Amino acid sequence: MTSLYFEDLAERYSAELDDLRSDSENRNVLNKRLQDKRRSFESLLPMIEDAPEMVVAALHGAFTFTDRKLLDQASRSTPGLGRFPRWAELEKTLTIQAWAQPLIKQCLKQADGDAFVVSAAVLEWMTTENIRRADTPDLVDDEGDDDTADLAEAGEGWMAEQGFDTPER
Repeated sequence: MTSLYFEDLAERYSAELDDLRSDSENRNVLNKRLQDKRRSFESLLPMIEDAPEMVVAALHGAFTFTDRKLLDQASRSTPGLGRFPRWAELEKTLTIQAWAQPLIKQCLKQADGDAFVVSAAVLEWMTTENIRRADTPDLVDDEGDDDTADLAEAGEGWMAEQGFDTPER
């Protein structure tokens, strides 16, 4: 199970990679777009805090993983809380592509760079291993009810309160 922090971030990261993957003519342009991100990496750094998934994409493919236990532990935590590892600890368990070393060094100079680089490695591991399970069993609808009609009625009620006509069915 992953923390809510990683569940949310993994979903946004996956969407970012999907956006980068193909152009308007549905051609696979992922490698070209990743190279573009890497070349403009310095200009992406201010987004570490607000849109980390956009910056992490530049590190896509940078890591090879050897200690899944530490990555699993990290994926269950949140930066600043619990047992979130430091980069120095996690780095020892990774093989890092040479092209990524300068990018990581730039990240580590940022205020939250250590946690960001750990998060980047964890996201890459989660993507590689296809891990996306939140620690939120209470949020799962076990009843299998189709709430579509209820949502439609609630939406229509809200629209009527705002002064809009309700649709005729």
